[in-house]
Amino acid sequence: AGTAAALVMSIIPAHIMRSVAGGYDNESIAVSAMCMTFFFWVRSLRSESSWPFGIAAGVCYIYMVMVWGGYIFVINMVGIHAVFLALTGSYTQNLYRAYTLFFVIGTFGATRVPVVGWAPLRSLEQLGPFGGFLMFQVLPTS
Repeated sequence: AGTAAALVMSIIPAHIMRSVAGGYDNESIAVSAMCMTFFFWVRSLRSESSWPFGIAAGVCYIYMVMVWGGYIFVINMVGIHAVFLALTGSYTQNLYRAYTLFFVIGTFGATRVPVVGWAPLRSLEQLGPFGGFLMFQVLPTS
């Protein structure tokens, strides 16, 4: 039944026009950028030696900023996750390095996108991750 439904949905013109297959819009690209950012963020926390993946997460976040206006969701989710880990006792040198690299590289790259400009440092929507970044700079790194 599922295969038959998929076959019918794949050939209906009204469905094709309103799906990813019918329109190559920003959201089609943004989903892969968002998934890559989250994947590399989680990967950067896997072990003590995996914090360099925070660089890849920052670069994927820059890609996310370039292709979709919903980039604020991504920075907020990563920031909330990092602060949650720190507040629940999972703060490590690895978390500090990964989030610092992600935030600095990602924010610097985001400010280079002409449409975005200095919004990552001036927008109230993005002050939470910035506050988390400042919190990480104050916490002891031993």
